[in-house]
Amino acid sequence: MERKNLIRIRTLLLMLVVSSALFVSSCSKSDNSTPAVVDRAALTKALASADSLSTALTTDDYDQADIDAYKATLATAKTASTSSTLTQAQVNSLVGQIKAAMTLLNSKAFGFINETLNLVAGWKFDEGTGTTATSYSTAKQVGTFMKGFTVLLGANAALPTWVPGVKGGTAIHLSNGAHLEVPYSPSFLPASISISAWIKMDKPGWENNAIVSQNYWYGYKFQTQSAGYPLFTEKISPTSVQDKDAGVAVAPGVWTQVAVALNSATDSLQFFINGALIITYTASDGIGPLTQTLSFVDAGYTYTAQPFLIGAFATDAELAAKPLNFNWITTANVASFEGAIDNLKVYNVALKPGQVKKLYNDEKP
Repeated sequence: MERKNLIRIRTLLLMLVVSSALFVSSCSKSDNSTPAVVDRAALTKALASADSLSTALTTDDYDQADIDAYKATLATAKTASTSSTLTQAQVNSLVGQIKAAMTLLNSKAFGFINETLNLVAGWKFDEGTGTTATSYSTAKQVGTFMKGFTVLLGANAALPTWVPGVKGGTAIHLSNGAHLEVPYSPSFLPASISISAWIKMDKPGWENNAIVSQNYWYGYKFQTQSAGYPLFTEKISPTSVQDKDAGVAVAPGVWTQVAVALNSATDSLQFFINGALIITYTASDGIGPLTQTLSFVDAGYTYTAQPFLIGAFATDAELAAKPLNFNWITTANVASFEGAIDNLKVYNVALKPGQVKKLYNDEKP
C-alpha cells in the first residue's frame, strides 16, 4: 500500500513539474509575441515642424522646383508614418529623412548664398589703416589706394581715407579722384553678375558717381548719376552698350544699400535699394548678355583688360591713352565717387530678391 502511494506521489510530482514547465513555456511564448513599445514623439514633432515649413513656402523665397521636391518627400514620409507596424529603427529613420529634407530646402532658400562658389570679391573695408583693402572671398583680391585724374586735379588729387563704417568697423571715403585699383582677373567678368554696396554720397547731383568699373562702358560699370539714381552700364555686343537706371533716387548723406543683378541667361536686369526690388528690365527693354571680351580695336584705339576699379571709371593710364573717350570730364564732373563705400560685394550669379534682402538685413545698422 505504501509502495503504491509513493508511486502516486511521484507520479503527481512528475505531472506538476511537467505542467509547470508547460505553463512557463506558454507564458514565455505569450511574452515574446507582445509588440515592443515604439516611441513616436520625435516623429510627431518632426512632422509638425515639416508641415509648418511647408505651409509657409512661397516662390518669393524658394524656386518652385525645390518647393515641389520638398513637399513630395514630406508626403512620402507622412504616408510611411501611418503604418502601425513601424519599428523604432524605422521611426528614427523617418525622423532623419524629414530633418534632412528640411535642411536641404533651407540651403536652397534665396537668402542662402554660397559665397565659396559665387563670391568673386567681397570687401568689408575693416582694415582701418594702411593703403590697401583685401577681399575676404576665396580669392584674395587686393585693392590699392590710388590718386586719380591727377593731370586734371593736380595737387587736389587725393588718396582714399578711412572713416566709420555702416555697422561698426571702417569704410573707405573717396573724393577728388581717390579710388582703389584691383589687378584684373577673368573672374571679374562673369556671364551673370551681381554687385551690392553700401554708399554714403557726399554731394547731391554729382554726375558719374562711380561705385565700380571694369573697363567702363566697354565692360560694365555701376554708379549713381546726377538725379541720384543707381545706374548700370554693360556692353552687350561688339557695337552696342546699354545702360539702365533704377528710377528712384538715393539720398546723399545717408548710408544706403544699392544692388544690381544681371542675369545673362534670361536677359534680366534688376535694381535694389535697401533690400527692396525697385525695377526689373528684360530683353524687351534692351537687356542682353554681358559681353565677355575686353580686348579689341575700335576707332584707332586698342583696348585690353583694365584693373577692376572701386570708385572710378578709368585709370590715369587709360585717360592718357584714350583722351577722346574722356574729353567730357571736367573738374566739376570728375568720373569718380564722392562719398563713402562699405561692404562691397561682387558675385558671379544674378542674386534673387530674397538673397539681396538677406544681405541688407545682415548688414544694416
